[in-house]
Amino acid sequence: MNTQTTHFLLLSGGFLLLFGICEYLYHVRKWQVENTRKVAHAGSGLLALSFPFILEDYRLVFLICGAFLLILVVTKYTKLLRSIHAVARVTYGSSMFPIVVSICFWFYSRDHDLIKFYLPILVMALADPAACLFGRRFPMMKLYKKKTLGGSLVFFATAFCLGVFCFNAFQTGAGVELWIFKCALLALCTTLAEALSQKGSDNLTIPLSALGVLVWF
Repeated sequence: MNTQTTHFLLLSGGFLLLFGICEYLYHVRKWQVENTRKVAHAGSGLLALSFPFILEDYRLVFLICGAFLLILVVTKYTKLLRSIHAVARVTYGSSMFPIVVSICFWFYSRDHDLIKFYLPILVMALADPAACLFGRRFPMMKLYKKKTLGGSLVFFATAFCLGVFCFNAFQTGAGVELWIFKCALLALCTTLAEALSQKGSDNLTIPLSALGVLVWF
C-alpha cells in the first residue's frame, strides 16, 4: 500500500469518525440537528484543509468527495444519518460541500496557490456557522427571509479576518493596500452570497464567490 492510498484511507476514516460523532451527539446526547449539522459543517471543512498536504493527485480528492457525496445522497433518501438530514426545512447544503471542495481543489492544483483552496473553504466552514449562531442569539433586525443584520455583520467580520490571515500567510509579497481591498471585497461578496442563498445553496455560492474574487481580482 503506497503513501497516497494510506492517506486516502485515513482521511476517509476521519470523515466517517466525524459523522459518527455527530450521530452520537444527536441520538445519545440529544443535541438539536441544527447544532450537529454545524459540527459536521465546520469539522468537514477543517478536515478538507489537509488535502493539499497529503493528497498530491486531484483525482484522489475527486474520488473521496464523490464517495461522500454518494453517502450523503443515499442516507438522505434512506432516512439515515439523522444528525445531518433530520431538518424540517428543505436544504441541499450537505450535498453541496463535497462538490465545492472538488472545485476549489482543482483551481488550487493548477498553480498550487494555497489561498485559492484555503480561503474559500475556511469562509464556508467558519464564517457561515458563526453567522448562524450569532444571528439567532443577537438578530438585531431581520433583513431577508431568515437572514438577520447581526448574522450578516458577523459573517462579514469573520470572512474579512480570515482573508487577512490567509493573505498574510500565503501572499506576503503582495502590497498591503491591495490585499486589504481584496479582503473587504471578498467579505462583501461572500456576505451577499450567504444572505441571498436559500435551501443550503450557500455552501456552494459562498466559496465560489470567494474563489471568484481570488481568481479575477
